[in-house]
Amino acid sequence: MIVLDSINKTYQQLNIVNHKITKLPPYKGAGGDSILKEVVTYNINGNSCFKGHNSKLHLEFADSKLYKAYIVTEYPKGDYQNMISNFNSLRGSIKPYWKFEKETKVTGTSMHGFGYDYTKVKNASPKTEKVSLQYMDMQTNKNVGTYQLEVLWVNLANTRMQSSNY
Repeated sequence: MIVLDSINKTYQQLNIVNHKITKLPPYKGAGGDSILKEVVTYNINGNSCFKGHNSKLHLEFADSKLYKAYIVTEYPKGDYQNMISNFNSLRGSIKPYWKFEKETKVTGTSMHGFGYDYTKVKNASPKTEKVSLQYMDMQTNKNVGTYQLEVLWVNLANTRMQSSNY
């Protein structure tokens, strides 16, 4: 509640567009209670850091503890140069605070992407705090689609969540 109250006080212009609470069953072999997962989604259009359209902020909580923040903005297919400029600007903002950078590539049936994972320690574990910056080419067909520019912060330490919840 502290995180949500802080966001609501600091950013009055943000509108909640979705709020979902689910119970995740205990992980296989872990036993224990189910995990209460809460996802709050805000519309953040007009943000100075994310220059695309249809920008969203997703905050995910496990048992009332923030473990993931995901920001996404979209660019039309013909706006690659503006998207890559925004990508490079965000990269320049992240690198001074996150010492270790690892290149990543994503491929799927109707998408492919490129980006970086950042950590503050060299030998990261699945529960290590990290930031990911990437862009995805989302193709619905050859000439139609969008680019999605994504920033993800995740920290599974002190949660019962596993890395499958990135």
